[in-house]
Amino acid sequence: MEATQQGIENLNPELLLQLSFSLAPTSILSAALTLDLFTRIAAGSKTVEEIARAADSSERGTSMLLDALVALQLLSKNEEQYELTPMSAEFLVRESPNYIGEMLRMDRTWYAWSNLAEVVRAGKPLQAVESRERAEEFFPMLVRGLHVINTQPARRTAEILGAGREHKGMSVIDIACGSGIWGIAVAEADLDAHVTAQDFPGLFETTRGYLKRHGVEDRYDFLPGDLKEVEFGENRYDLALLGNIVHSEGEESSRDLFKRLYNALKPEGRIVVIDMIPNNERTGPPFPLFFALNMLVNTEKGSTYTLAEYTEWLSDAGFKRVETADIQSHSPIIIGYKD
Repeated sequence: MEATQQGIENLNPELLLQLSFSLAPTSILSAALTLDLFTRIAAGSKTVEEIARAADSSERGTSMLLDALVALQLLSKNEEQYELTPMSAEFLVRESPNYIGEMLRMDRTWYAWSNLAEVVRAGKPLQAVESRERAEEFFPMLVRGLHVINTQPARRTAEILGAGREHKGMSVIDIACGSGIWGIAVAEADLDAHVTAQDFPGLFETTRGYLKRHGVEDRYDFLPGDLKEVEFGENRYDLALLGNIVHSEGEESSRDLFKRLYNALKPEGRIVVIDMIPNNERTGPPFPLFFALNMLVNTEKGSTYTLAEYTEWLSDAGFKRVETADIQSHSPIIIGYKD
């Protein structure tokens, strides 16, 4: 009993308190974005009084929120004036071309995760987002943020794939393309590449806007439809890109998708999976394991999958070799080689 008591004395339950209070930074950022505090500071409001007036909020609450943002290093404070940090100026001001605030403050995320215990009991979400109707409503709000976040990883992926160097004039298909960032990066590196964008038709207006912005729209075709049903053809593509989509599909759909894309690829073609990948024991890293729960609360069958699982599925689909490459992101990309 004494040894047990000694062990208890060495435990610090404050960690549990910190975990239970870890919702605070998320709430602080969401509230600041809802009130447009970063945009108001960028427009010239600097003091608590000025910012509160611009946001139509109380000085008491605004003061506390601003100080919390300073603690999170999203603002700086000099005497009684607040300034943007480089991070907040680049990503949290509405007028910035790299604004990602809408993705960070969406109420749908709060709703889905607030019912986690109920979803775990049921093994399915209260509202799934992968149907065409919900996807066309839900994903355009995510696309702008994901485009910004994935721009550099996409460019590193294109470089690793040898786009425009070892591989020129590639025929590419970008599955569930969203903004098209993964295909865009290849098209920018390989000036003779031709890309087919595949997604639900209601998302293509958003995609076209990004293609025009990057100056690659004249080298694109569009393949509308559900990736579970659309016909990819045979021996048509040198490269198939799956940018952060397999996690929403589940094993059965993913295996079928890999087989259909294997047939759609030319000899020596490649498939590239970009996703959140936990280790084979599923003990870490934290983000891919957290994201598996994000799939539980949002999709009927989605999850995150290990390299061992991807290797098995790709090998069963016919891919002879499977490799990984570091793109300086949370997970490596996975490359499957045909023949």
